[in-house]
Amino acid sequence: MADITGSRSARAKRTGLTAEGLTGKVIAVAHSAAVTRKTKTGGGVRPPAIVTHLMGLMSLAMLLGLAFTTEAAPSSNVAYRRIDVQDTVTGEWFPVALWYPTRAAPAPLFLTGSLSVCRLPAMLCRLVTFEMQVANNAPPADGMFGLIVISHGAGGFSLNHRDLAMALASHGYVVAAPTHPRGKGNDISGVGVWIGRPKQVSRVIDAVLEDTVLGPHVQRERIGVVGHSNGGFTALAVTGAKPSPRAIIGHCQQHPDDAKFCSYGGSAAREATQKVGAIPDARDPRVRAIVLMAPNVAPFTGEALAQVAVPVRVYGAEGDDLTLVRYHAEPLVKALPPQTEYVLVKGAGHFSFMTSFPRVLKIVAGEAARDPEGFDRDAMHEVMNPEVVSFFDRKLRAGESTPHKGAQPTPSRGSGDAKGG
Repeated sequence: MADITGSRSARAKRTGLTAEGLTGKVIAVAHSAAVTRKTKTGGGVRPPAIVTHLMGLMSLAMLLGLAFTTEAAPSSNVAYRRIDVQDTVTGEWFPVALWYPTRAAPAPLFLTGSLSVCRLPAMLCRLVTFEMQVANNAPPADGMFGLIVISHGAGGFSLNHRDLAMALASHGYVVAAPTHPRGKGNDISGVGVWIGRPKQVSRVIDAVLEDTVLGPHVQRERIGVVGHSNGGFTALAVTGAKPSPRAIIGHCQQHPDDAKFCSYGGSAAREATQKVGAIPDARDPRVRAIVLMAPNVAPFTGEALAQVAVPVRVYGAEGDDLTLVRYHAEPLVKALPPQTEYVLVKGAGHFSFMTSFPRVLKIVAGEAARDPEGFDRDAMHEVMNPEVVSFFDRKLRAGESTPHKGAQPTPSRGSGDAKGG
């Protein structure tokens, strides 16, 4: 993990995102760097106090400047473009946002939730759309890159985790974020989710590998998935955990205190879940590592989760009232291999793993834009995003093709066809 210096550490301390008592393989959400200096007096001419003071300030400024440059400067610029991919289950076309390294210079790009470009003056676009500093439709940089697919939560869309996508792309990854189709009734349950979502991730991987521009730059042995909420379900299904609608029904019967989760989507969602029937195996062996943020684990039994054999990093939110950590993140970590990395983010809510919304859209987004009182979503992302990059750098090394298992950490307290568009 990268150290946090200057204003970042101060911000993290204000929001309670620093680590204490870090041990073993537990990886905390944040830790700050302390710069210590040792001085020694000796012979020679001692400069005037004011000169010493100014030299000290200049040295400190240079040190901090170097620290910020080293940590914050991306490895390369980021390009963006959109493709459309066909769902193999329903035949529906869905958009996929792509970010990737480029040598082209970035410029502000304003996108709506449907990935349309805002044509209003920049001042207005900034208030009501999603802004990114990217090179729109630029060619990729030279070299070979890993591929990360980001799967959003129920009711979400491609740009929900755009800051993480930018962080990954700036450090040598192609990132693909689909807006998962939800059918005519905006369905967040049923066949479109339990069967469709994992297959959509596989189709996105197919589409990127088949892309005449990006495909030749992707290292086939370096593919991972990030999943938030239902996206966490998706990532688990893609890596070998076979879901069962009966597991959800049994969970809600056994845990009536998990009322918000079990009532999410209303009676239509419960009825759709009951009608799904048997779910086929959706494992995609090309996916070699996954990151889960406030994952929905209820569709899996412990035996099903034990089938996941790729490296996993799990983020739980202490204030999550939708996927309660005691029923989702914690049972998941217990069922996974011992080297699973688990971070419990103190004070975070279920939606804190999503990128902050523009000012006006916060009103429209409602609960998705709100965090528990006193929690700083942006500060958490400044720490979490580099951690996710580091995880994939460590687990998706070029030339390594065998997933590995590893000791149960204690949770830490302190995410068809393709066509261009």
